[in-house]
Amino acid sequence: MVKKIGFLVNPYAGSGGRIGRKGSDNLFMENPEIPNRVKRFLNKAPENALYITAMSKMGEIYFINTKLKYETIDVGKKEKTSREDTISAVKEFVKNGVDIIVFVGGDGTARDVYEGLQEAQIPILGVPAGVKMHSGVFANTPEAAAILLSKFLNGEAKIVREEILDVDEDAYRSGRYTVRLYYTALTISSNNLLTPSKEEIAYEKEELEEIANYILDNMDYNSFYIMGPGSTVKYIESKLDINTSFLGIDIIKGRKLIRANANYFDLLNLTGELKVVLTPIGKQGFLIGRGNLELGPLFLRKINKNNLIVVSPLSKLYTIDCLRIDTGDENLDSLFSGVYNVIVGYNKFYAVKTCDKYY
Repeated sequence: MVKKIGFLVNPYAGSGGRIGRKGSDNLFMENPEIPNRVKRFLNKAPENALYITAMSKMGEIYFINTKLKYETIDVGKKEKTSREDTISAVKEFVKNGVDIIVFVGGDGTARDVYEGLQEAQIPILGVPAGVKMHSGVFANTPEAAAILLSKFLNGEAKIVREEILDVDEDAYRSGRYTVRLYYTALTISSNNLLTPSKEEIAYEKEELEEIANYILDNMDYNSFYIMGPGSTVKYIESKLDINTSFLGIDIIKGRKLIRANANYFDLLNLTGELKVVLTPIGKQGFLIGRGNLELGPLFLRKINKNNLIVVSPLSKLYTIDCLRIDTGDENLDSLFSGVYNVIVGYNKFYAVKTCDKYY
């Protein structure tokens, strides 16, 4: 019997990333990068299945010029769709007896999909396209999601339970970083194609002191330093009496704050010597592409890979197999692949390679 796959797209997912909002909740602005994410998934998606999808931009339009067999449900025809449409679509998928639900979005979409299940024991799989992807139900890349789906259809993937986490965006914008566990959902896993849920790790202050002092002692007074999110980078900033939002990207020059919570367009306007200081996400290993979408492709093309400075306590690196790069542009991903000498202390380095293409 042909397997049925429920498929839906959140057209607003990720729209807040480039503009520095750290989320897209209640931001009804379509993300122009969604079509490319969907196309990357569908180009490798298995053909030996029937896709049940929502109408218009929630799924249907992406199947029109493909070889994939699909049927549509009567959800998604409104000009402005909402989380209620996502929930309704999932309820229809359940009625249609789908074997798995694939969605394109972020943590907020994952929550809506789970709520639409209404306790139906159907695995879900996220194609990463949001700003916040702390949850453990997302594949590493759109291509990885397609490979995972093929393995599921062939009986080669495990069904596992993973966390659905989300950040309280309103709390974040008022300066508080709060991640909450909402649900535990069924998903599928095989060969590290699924990204684990984000993990906060406690660090020794001595480690952070050494890293910060090394960065500051070697800081070029005339260069712009783009300081990424995360506690390790923010600790470096605190040594300069710069205290900004945990999730924000800041611009420093001459040891002074030039702009806090900078967005993609602020970064594009920078000229001169540019250096980027980043720390990978605990357990997930993402260096570029999750939590720092302000670093868009056009900006990253201005950066020499040697000017990408990676910092991390060793305790975090021990939770990571490799560094993940997801710029939104596969060719650009390749330019930033390779081995990074991660700064783990004062003049102390630990070599970490980037992950293979889809892993």
